[in-house]
Amino acid sequence: MPGVPWSGRDLGLGLGLLLLGYAVVVVIITIVAVNVGDPGEDSAAALAAAVATLGFSVWLGAIVLILATRKDLTLEQVGFRPLRGSAMLWPIATWAGGLLIVLVYGMIVLAVQEATGNDLSRLTEGNPLPDTEAMTDTVWMVLGLSVVVAAPLGEELFFRGLIFRAVQARWGLIAGMVISGLMFALVHFEISVVLPFWGIGMLFAFAYHRTGSLWTPVIAHAIFNGVSFIATISGVTQ
Repeated sequence: MPGVPWSGRDLGLGLGLLLLGYAVVVVIITIVAVNVGDPGEDSAAALAAAVATLGFSVWLGAIVLILATRKDLTLEQVGFRPLRGSAMLWPIATWAGGLLIVLVYGMIVLAVQEATGNDLSRLTEGNPLPDTEAMTDTVWMVLGLSVVVAAPLGEELFFRGLIFRAVQARWGLIAGMVISGLMFALVHFEISVVLPFWGIGMLFAFAYHRTGSLWTPVIAHAIFNGVSFIATISGVTQ
């Protein structure tokens, strides 16, 4: 992988802007809930929440592009290099690896549940999309754009393009994978996905490291989210 363009200051600024974006989203959703209605029951509130979710994903990518502009970096230097030769197979292999992580995690949780007799269903709920009468076609369209396009681009730019590369340059590959993967998992704000998404985040970072192109995790991420979104839509429309 080419030299890392990010300094410790860039990393700190990026994390600060991440927290700022999250705070703005929380404020917006709170205002909507108080003045419009519950996003789970009111279609206007659901649309506002979906737009806020889309905006947060866009903001993650914008953070990296803002930092890149300050340093006069090209998109290729940021990480968007063409995939060539055998590297073109990595996105599919990475997606398959992510799916395997989720399946193995689910099997382990079920095995522990059977062995202990405890109800661990809370740990296998995943990060489901809402399924209520408030979900109009427009809301689903905005969510689809967020989940399948904005999230793969924005999250991979931020967590792999910025966090992983900055941490790796200072503390090595393993530290970069572990820290960027954990942050990727935690930003989804759902306890049931922390462990599997942590593993997926580390896998995405490794795939980026091996191919030198952000397109590898972006495409794998888009396939992963797209399959989940289609499965959700299919369940809703049946």
